[in-house]
Amino acid sequence: MPTDVRGDPTADAAAGTLTPAEHLRAEIERLGLDQVAVSEATGVSRQSINYIVNGRQPISRAMAAKLGRLTGHEPDYWLRASFPRPGAAVTPGTVSIEEKRGQATVAARGSGVLVNHQIIRAIKDGVITIDPFDEANVQLASIDLSLNDFIDTMTGEHIDVTDGQSFVLRPGQTVIVTTKEWVRFPQDYIGRVGAMTSLSRCGIMTSHGLQIDPGFQGDLQFCLFNAGGQDFELHGGMPIISIEIVPLNEPPSPDERAAKHVRDAVTRDNGMPLRYATCERLIHDALRARVNVAKKGDKTEARIPELDLAFEAHFADAAIEAVVQRALTGLRFLRTHPQTAREEHTRYAEFFGDIADRLHLDAEQTRRAVLSLGFPIDTKDAVIVSLRDGKEILLQLPPRHASLSLTQLARQLREDAGDLLLMLAGVRRHLEASPRNWSIKT
Repeated sequence: MPTDVRGDPTADAAAGTLTPAEHLRAEIERLGLDQVAVSEATGVSRQSINYIVNGRQPISRAMAAKLGRLTGHEPDYWLRASFPRPGAAVTPGTVSIEEKRGQATVAARGSGVLVNHQIIRAIKDGVITIDPFDEANVQLASIDLSLNDFIDTMTGEHIDVTDGQSFVLRPGQTVIVTTKEWVRFPQDYIGRVGAMTSLSRCGIMTSHGLQIDPGFQGDLQFCLFNAGGQDFELHGGMPIISIEIVPLNEPPSPDERAAKHVRDAVTRDNGMPLRYATCERLIHDALRARVNVAKKGDKTEARIPELDLAFEAHFADAAIEAVVQRALTGLRFLRTHPQTAREEHTRYAEFFGDIADRLHLDAEQTRRAVLSLGFPIDTKDAVIVSLRDGKEILLQLPPRHASLSLTQLARQLREDAGDLLLMLAGVRRHLEASPRNWSIKT
């Protein structure tokens, strides 16, 4: 975004708002980082970070994505023209100065439960994530989440409830379900979870946690119990639970439990993909799940023992993201510097090879992966991938409700799994230094 679009800093100050540079400086301080740490965590040069925090360089979309991963916000959040200044409260239901400028914001921190238009704005601004998002699910002061495509019974059955299929919940029976939506909250928001009135009237009891904690990301898992006297039919996509969204006055003190939420959200599905997750998110979440977190005085240390990498910060999320970025940066360096010590190559190859083996994509995610690599595809049942040398291959998509590992996808594309992982994770600069031959026998 051009610098002149971001407004006059003097006017922003008078209006009770912060420029992106000022807000970034505040976020860096809140996370207990400095410019050097941000540079290492994002893989961006220290000079560029210095230019951005001093207002000499705008935040690009690529940089917004990196800052989003570091701070817990969506990329679009960092592309806004200005941010509310702490203490410049916005009364719920009123129009802020930023909205008059076309840059609407969420209500001030600590102002209570968000209402419908504030929920929509919070999601569109990238303050919180609910993916997929449907405005029709937004109620007056809450948002409904829907049932995922599978139901687990207490006897271990995995029941498909998509495409018109359903599951009949008998009286006295309990099942384990998850939401179709993937949810992410920053450190200064919580969610309050509640049952659906329409289900309660039928005797369907919902057993769930009291709230969604700050920093949580993942789908919501809970139990349904039929306490009524009649059968109840469950099908994928039906409204199943409701949440209120509450901004906090300030983020909680550093706590490694935020990191545990990340690991639990990833490992709960035993390596199976989040249906609507992007490949980049899947890769970063898989890496976060391999991070060990421990308190070190007033800081939190995030460590990947297999790679002997560690990073300390006041907030667990910042430390985890920094060490994940270091791991990706290390892999990129080794892929472009083959003369590096053999032990380092072996260590990274084994670690990321295991990630690629465990990371699975369904048919839709495989399509997205191929498109994100820049290959045109035939969107019919037979997916024909046009490679960079002009040749074509028939890409074997996984069948319905099955998955394809990243290693298997790399094998079909005749690509190194490490390079493919780097590209899908958004780490692309290694391609410029290490072009490869994409030719394939047809």
